[in-house]
Amino acid sequence: MRKCNKCKIEYNGNLTKCPLCQSDLTGKKTPSVFPQLKEQKENILRKLLLFIVVAIVIISIFIEYLVHQRLTATKYIILSLITLYILVIYIIEKYQKPIKMMNRYFIIILILLFIWFLLIKSKVITTFLIPILCIVILLFNSITMIVLKESYINKSFGIILLDCILGLIPLLLNILSLVTTPIIVYICTLLDALIFFALLIFCHENLKEEIEKRMNI
Repeated sequence: MRKCNKCKIEYNGNLTKCPLCQSDLTGKKTPSVFPQLKEQKENILRKLLLFIVVAIVIISIFIEYLVHQRLTATKYIILSLITLYILVIYIIEKYQKPIKMMNRYFIIILILLFIWFLLIKSKVITTFLIPILCIVILLFNSITMIVLKESYINKSFGIILLDCILGLIPLLLNILSLVTTPIIVYICTLLDALIFFALLIFCHENLKEEIEKRMNI
């Protein structure tokens, strides 16, 4: 049986860190009394995210070749997606609250992209990188919430709503004429609207509770 010396709690199973304080556990690992459902769900989540990355790459190649008959921006898209996928897998494996941690990294990367844009004034950032980042975070958090289900819906509902607001940033950039090819912006806006209406239809009780909590009703 493993023990957390900080919380003074003993655990069965093959945990390496305390679920309460994230301190390293001491002692011998013992067979878990529960089936490894979380690991199975995380494996499904990894496969779904990999499928989404491949799908976005294929769609990006198709759209750019159809519009411009060349593949100039696709290399930036592929590089961005590979980097984000590696980051996502790392977060899933290392953190107990992947949606919360992913949002922190998402906001940091978003700020860095805006700083980068202000420095070099390249519309590649506003046309491709920022919209793709918003699409990835919307898909990641939505799929994570669906796969890991109820506990994550209750804990992360406010984060998903925040993502829906941030998902409108590419549309704002397009309105400000900072986007050269708006197709990815439109895809991001459409996805953002679909996720928001899905929350309204399927999670209206959670939405009501979140609004009441934020407004201190």
